[in-house]
Amino acid sequence: MTVRNSHWVALFSQLFVLSASVVLFMIPIYLLWSHITYEQNHLSNYKPHVVALILARGGSKGIPRKNLAVIQNTTLLRRSLDTINDCGLFHDVWVSTDDKEIAAEAELAGAKVFHRSAETASDEATSLSAVKEFSMYHQKVDIFAIIQCTSPFMTAEYLTRAYKMAVNQKFESVFSVTRTHKLRWKLDSEGQLQPSNFDVTKRPRRQDWDGEYVENGMFYFTYKNLIVNNKLQGGKLGVVVIPINRSLEIDTQFDLQAARLLAPLLDKPKNLTNRTNEMIKKS
Repeated sequence: MTVRNSHWVALFSQLFVLSASVVLFMIPIYLLWSHITYEQNHLSNYKPHVVALILARGGSKGIPRKNLAVIQNTTLLRRSLDTINDCGLFHDVWVSTDDKEIAAEAELAGAKVFHRSAETASDEATSLSAVKEFSMYHQKVDIFAIIQCTSPFMTAEYLTRAYKMAVNQKFESVFSVTRTHKLRWKLDSEGQLQPSNFDVTKRPRRQDWDGEYVENGMFYFTYKNLIVNNKLQGGKLGVVVIPINRSLEIDTQFDLQAARLLAPLLDKPKNLTNRTNEMIKKS
């Protein structure tokens, strides 16, 4: 009887050891599976950190203090910030500037101010260098929406379209363009005129040709990996086509006067009402 009991005790012990070994073997597998599942769920639910960034230096040459030029009682900078705020999709709204007045105007509209260095605010500096400087201090940003306040007729609808393309459809670079149907010519190496985008023996009619996309400078949505690699555009590319009447980019005094004439026709009454109310409160 004692021998039989010993046999069962030994068998039970072996089974216990075997079960414990299986459990100990399965625990790390379960933990690894749980971690992988969590990471997959986290990635599938992850929403990129997208910021709106306006580059607005104080030393513009063509039109002095251009970013503070006024259209319909509103500065160019404030018009853009109001549109960005109407869009309401960005984690943060920033203005990168070296100018105190521009910084004050930005803060008045609720934007955050990044104090741009003299080096990236010089006449020779590129927009890309200014964005790279900003990115160095904001490592959490995944997508930069670089918006130019010299495009006074931008709308929240255009920004929303670009945002969804970048965030939902994973376009790595989305920028604004205008469709044109212009026949272009260029000089060859011998100084002779040559057609650039058409065959002179088969001049296209407007209705038979889709035309071409031309950047209008309104905005550029760009993934961080492109900025880090010194690119403003690249990877999977997408565009938002802006109607010609809203594609005006202010570079000269003529552009500014044209914008002032167009504004009463293109501005939404809501924007005008909001600005009028603000002016009444200030007075």
